[in-house]
Amino acid sequence: MPMESEQLEAVVMDIVAGIRDAIIKHHVTVDQYRFAVDYLGRLADARELPLLLDVFLNVAAVDAENEVTKGSPQAIQGPYYREDAPAVTDRLKTLDHDNERPLVVRGQVRDIDGSVLPGAEVDIWHSTPTGKYSGFHDNIPVDYYRGKLTSDSEGAYRVATTAPVPYQIPNQGYTGALLEAMGRHSWRPAHVHFKVRKPGFKTVTTQVYFEGGQWVDSDCCSGVRDDLVRRTTQEDGVDTLTVDFVLDRAA
Repeated sequence: MPMESEQLEAVVMDIVAGIRDAIIKHHVTVDQYRFAVDYLGRLADARELPLLLDVFLNVAAVDAENEVTKGSPQAIQGPYYREDAPAVTDRLKTLDHDNERPLVVRGQVRDIDGSVLPGAEVDIWHSTPTGKYSGFHDNIPVDYYRGKLTSDSEGAYRVATTAPVPYQIPNQGYTGALLEAMGRHSWRPAHVHFKVRKPGFKTVTTQVYFEGGQWVDSDCCSGVRDDLVRRTTQEDGVDTLTVDFVLDRAA
C-alpha cells in the first residue's frame, strides 16, 4: 500500500537525515562517498537491491508493525513464499535425503479473546534438508516442503514434514561482498515459515526458529526475536514443534 504524501516526505527526509548524520559522524570522505554510489549502482544493475534492503531493513518494518499488533508477532516473510502452494491434510511432500530428520509441526489458532478459530488457513513452508526452497531452487516442484492446512473445529492443525536446516542467502554478489567487508556472515538459522489467514482477521506472517540452533544468535537478516524461538519436544520419538497463533480482528 503506497504511503500518503505527508508520510512519504517524513520517512524520506528522516532516512536522508540519518544518512547525512552517519556520513558526518564517521568522517566519510568524498572518494568513499563516490565509491558507495558506484557500489549501489552496480548492485542495482545486478538486481540485488531487494536482497540488500531485506537483509538490513525488512526487520524494521516488521518491528514497526508489531508495535501496533494485538495478535501473534509478525516476522520477515523472506523471498521464497509461493501463493500457489497446494492444500494438504496431514503431511508435506518431501524428497528422500540421507540427512533428513522427521518433524511434526502442530498448534492451535485462536482470536485475541481466546476463542478457537476453526477454518483458518495455516500456510507452512520451509527449506529442504539441503537448504533449498521448492519452486525456486534445483527444479524442486512447488508442492514439496510447503502446503496449506485448515484448522479443525478446535482451531488445531498438525502436519508431518522434515526438519529445515540453516542456509546462506545469495552471497556471491554485491550484498555478500558488503557483508564480508563488514566482517559479517550470510547465514540464516533453520526456521519454519507461517502465513495464517481467516476472513475478518489480520493475517499473521511469521517465522519460528529452533532453540539452540546454529546462527540463532547471529542471523544475517536480524530476524530472530526471543518470542519466535521454540524448543522442540518428543512425540513417539519424533521432534515436535508446537506453534500457536492468535489472530486480531481486521479493521
